[in-house]
Amino acid sequence: MSIIPQVTSGKHLPTPERRNTVFMGRLDYLSTLLRLIGVELYKLRRRMMSTVFSTIAISTIILAFMLMAAFSLIVLSEPISDFLPVPCSTIHDSNIQPCLDHPPTQVDLAKSEQEKLGRIQSISSPLRLPDSFMLSIQIINSIGLVFIIIMAGTIVGGEYSVGTVRLMFTRGPTRTQFLLSKLGALIVCITLGLTVLTLIGIVTGSILSLIIGTSTSFSFLTGTWILHATLYLLLAILSLIVYSMIATFLSTLGRTSSAGIAGGLVWWGLEGILGLIFNALGEFNQGPFGNFLKAIPDYFISNNVEALLQNQSQYLQGDQPSRLSDLHALLVLIGYLALFIGLSWWVNKHRDVTN
Repeated sequence: MSIIPQVTSGKHLPTPERRNTVFMGRLDYLSTLLRLIGVELYKLRRRMMSTVFSTIAISTIILAFMLMAAFSLIVLSEPISDFLPVPCSTIHDSNIQPCLDHPPTQVDLAKSEQEKLGRIQSISSPLRLPDSFMLSIQIINSIGLVFIIIMAGTIVGGEYSVGTVRLMFTRGPTRTQFLLSKLGALIVCITLGLTVLTLIGIVTGSILSLIIGTSTSFSFLTGTWILHATLYLLLAILSLIVYSMIATFLSTLGRTSSAGIAGGLVWWGLEGILGLIFNALGEFNQGPFGNFLKAIPDYFISNNVEALLQNQSQYLQGDQPSRLSDLHALLVLIGYLALFIGLSWWVNKHRDVTN
């Protein structure tokens, strides 16, 4: 008996029905890219690394504000007598003023009370807006830079380490779409992470400020302040994106997570060291060559990020503006982004992943 299936000539087999649980979605370039970004975000959410990083970041910012509140509580617990002028009898130098040459009166005690409240208000100022906004971003930028470099190196280099990159490139979407999906996932994580953690810092500081008993004045809250605060937040996001692109390129080039993580962290550390070296050499060598050496750090990522943030902080806290203009800093950072994204695309596009 023949076991070969018989094919009826001239008849077409019916197309199998797709399950109603399968949703294909639109197949245009942008829709496919957005779905791939969603897949990358899902994979990041399922990783233990994301949970650990989120826990550490939230704990760090809460503990930082609690530490500042502790200093205020210490001052709050001190007796009013500690804020009175020093008794004149204990001072050997008669030129030291002021001192108390009589028993404390009610007026003296009232002045001491005001002195105590003023000091508490000054020490606890980082807990309240607008200082809490700036402090939150500064804390997050410090720990977030390390976390985002590790994350970028892991999600890009990890595909090469475990060999899933070969499977990905046979699924239908192009290599460019796969690369852009990872970059898009990193940008979403940076934006959401920095925004949410900043809000957590502001809320934590406000709650602790209420516990201490200090008041917050919202006289600073104008349209101009909101505009520059938004720009400050966006520039902090941009700085993390630039460093994540460095880790992405090095992970793609080195085919391992360690290449992106180590390379990104070394790049960040070397900029500070090389900046000091070039400035010292520029001071030692006077003339055009010395000026050239001192100008090299003006094209480092960290210096241009600091310049952009400082130029905004002058509107938020009255700081001095940076000597580097916003246009110069933005052009330098855009150049770095174009360089690292372009090199990552070229390597990803032309690399043979069959072996």
